[in-house]
Amino acid sequence: MNSPLLSLLLLLSLLVSTSSFLPLPAFSLTRHTSSLSAGGPAPATKTIQKQKTASPITGKPKAKIQVAEPQTRGETETEDAPRYMVIVIGDESYTETHVVARLNELFDDIDQKQASDVYNAVMKTGKGLAGVYPLEQAEFYVEQLLRSEPMIFAELVKEGKGAAP
Repeated sequence: MNSPLLSLLLLLSLLVSTSSFLPLPAFSLTRHTSSLSAGGPAPATKTIQKQKTASPITGKPKAKIQVAEPQTRGETETEDAPRYMVIVIGDESYTETHVVARLNELFDDIDQKQASDVYNAVMKTGKGLAGVYPLEQAEFYVEQLLRSEPMIFAELVKEGKGAAP
């Protein structure tokens, strides 16, 4: 036989057979087949297709769900948090500028005139009401007044109890 023709046939069959073992791309659904005959038709390609089938609705349609009316609970009475009076106690060593400045600086709801009124009440009666607050806030104000330099004496009295100035 003819040697160049034989080598060409051998080379061609090698190419066809090696390409059939190559991995397929992940997104392709095609399958390659090869023919080992040299003069045969080109390799055929098969395509696999998936079909979705819709299942027919069988039986009765679902009934509408009825929602029950929300239950209203009886009104509960809430109690306000107890409030405490911050009372400034008078002392002969107080200066008006120091007490008024400290009250104005510490209390958000006291302005210069109200602080002056508290100081005047303290000097006349020995006690003056700085304000009425929830327990934690009142404790904070009393502590800060006691830490002032010089110290401003103050106490807490529960609202409604004790003598208020």
